Amino acid sequence: MVEIELKFQLPESKKKSVLQALKPKTAQKIRLQAKYYDTTERLLAQNHMAIRLRQEGDHWVQTFKASGKNHLERIEHEVHLGQCDVEPELNLELFSENKVVKDLLDQVLGEQQQLMLQFKTDVQRTFKIFSIDETDIEVCLDDGIVSAAELSEKICEVEFELKQGSPEQLILFTQDWVKKYQLWLDVRRKAERGNLLSVQQKASSAVKAKSLILSKKDSPDAAIRKMVSNTLQQLLPNVAVIADGVADPEHIHQARIAIRRMRSIFKSFKSWSEDIDPLWEPQLKQIFQALGTTRDLDVVRDEILPELLKADAPFQNLPETAIIDEQLHLLFQKTETMCLLLQLLAFTYHEQTNHKESSKLKKKIEKSLNQLHQNIIHDADHFSQLEVEVRHRTRKRCKRLRYCIEFVSSLYDGKSVKKYVKQLQAVQDKLGLYNDLHVTEQVFSQSADQQAEYWFAVGWSKAKQQQLLHESEQALKKLADIKVFW
Repeated sequence: MVEIELKFQLPESKKKSVLQALKPKTAQKIRLQAKYYDTTERLLAQNHMAIRLRQEGDHWVQTFKASGKNHLERIEHEVHLGQCDVEPELNLELFSENKVVKDLLDQVLGEQQQLMLQFKTDVQRTFKIFSIDETDIEVCLDDGIVSAAELSEKICEVEFELKQGSPEQLILFTQDWVKKYQLWLDVRRKAERGNLLSVQQKASSAVKAKSLILSKKDSPDAAIRKMVSNTLQQLLPNVAVIADGVADPEHIHQARIAIRRMRSIFKSFKSWSEDIDPLWEPQLKQIFQALGTTRDLDVVRDEILPELLKADAPFQNLPETAIIDEQLHLLFQKTETMCLLLQLLAFTYHEQTNHKESSKLKKKIEKSLNQLHQNIIHDADHFSQLEVEVRHRTRKRCKRLRYCIEFVSSLYDGKSVKKYVKQLQAVQDKLGLYNDLHVTEQVFSQSADQQAEYWFAVGWSKAKQQQLLHESEQALKKLADIKVFW
């Protein structure tokens, strides 16, 4: 019922090498021709579900799929139709005996049971099962196309499906293949790619963070694994879109948020598990910094530049020196980046330690939150006199505190949390705008000597920063006076 697999995109140049690794003389081959169905409103796709009819060799299979608890797991139910003299028609009644599937379909489709063909896939699959430490893993190379109406896209993917054994072993097994064949992780399913093609859209909307529910019975070790898993749920789909070269600024923004959330975990809660690699946080920092320049320029262009134009700025665009191509897709195709993501994913599945420490969870939370809170309010009385870098440190601490609170808030009274977060958000808003203006000053000052009109933006930014310094200091003082909820 639950399918556990990882899917990677394969460079065309490495396809022959992967075929050799599958040992062609012993590997199996099969042609898979699938038709995917949905309502005209695409209700299934909107709810991360898919229904297909697939011819597998000379047999037919009707399949339902839905998202699982994370990007490694999928709910799957197959109805084998066997050999058919004529092509079978889709029949939702075939799912009626499976209560889970029936309930999901009733919830999403209601009375609207009429589904229409949306797109097709035609794939030549080469596959082989590898056995390692009592774990059986099916490795599949899928080579073919996905098509919708007159449009089509190439499919060249490697899937690793767990047939028996440990999910952690599956994840670790894929790392050798990533290193050898330059695979990059892609959590987007064929159904998602086909649906995007059918509506002529390059990418799904950016994925935002979802709420995390912790249990009072969780040990600190269990809690931090849940936090990392929650963050990967946000990070991986945005990373896949960036790696594919079809991201918009919001995908980059949400990827940065996810990485900052992950770094917050490892900075504030790293003592909660013995399995945390101290190299993870600095590696995440490097990726974050690579994303940073692009995001900063997006903010200046989309949010600050319109304000400058309202103030009658004598220019219309950013300086040419600020227009850069970071080629971010290469960053998320890199073997080092992929291995880091796989290590983090394996961490969420690793057998937990310190099961009996649930009573210590709140104590550890309170210690971490107290330290952050005290560090922030320490700067409240003299914030406007601090060096610029120290002010930015305070801003980063506020963000980290906010993310840490979001991870643990389910364990505390909602009203008390909301009251504290409201004032913390007020501080963040002021400091965030101050930072945006500081970046704006830097962007324009680099070109002001060559183009004098840019001095307007430099002076405007500095004046706004001075005003925000006072407002930020007042917001910090209010935060210092508020009662903490932990």
